[in-house]
Amino acid sequence: MAEYIRSGHTVTLPLRGYSMRPYLEDGRDKALLSKPSSELKTGDVILAEIAPQRYALHRIVHISGDDITMYGDGNFSPEYIRRDDVLAVATGFYRKGSEHLTPVDNFWYKCYWHIWLRLRPFRYPLLLIYRAKRNPRSFIQKSIKKFLQICKLRKE
Repeated sequence: MAEYIRSGHTVTLPLRGYSMRPYLEDGRDKALLSKPSSELKTGDVILAEIAPQRYALHRIVHISGDDITMYGDGNFSPEYIRRDDVLAVATGFYRKGSEHLTPVDNFWYKCYWHIWLRLRPFRYPLLLIYRAKRNPRSFIQKSIKKFLQICKLRKE
């Protein structure tokens, strides 16, 4: 796929993982990716090689020269890459099973990511609420498991 993108083709990538929640969902949504032709900027969603043969589709939050800091919308810790690690940039998304492309220059999409970037200090509680609402049973099970792990660590 990387060679296909480098040669100038666009690729529709089915998304896996939860790092881009709440906007993009695992197994439900797809990203339309193309070769980065213009200058990368804050807010761009990029596909980057974060380790050998390990890729992530995350949002750029800071650029300094060739150094890029990116976060998944649903993540709490950043990833640091170099400009050379960027394979593709998202030009749009197919969401909620729709065949309709939401381009990244869509007004409502831009509003979403501008607001979401500024909510970084509040993401943890917001994502907890989102997860609890999406799958209450799983949320309760994971919360109990985490609580028991914390109790075990305190005993030791």
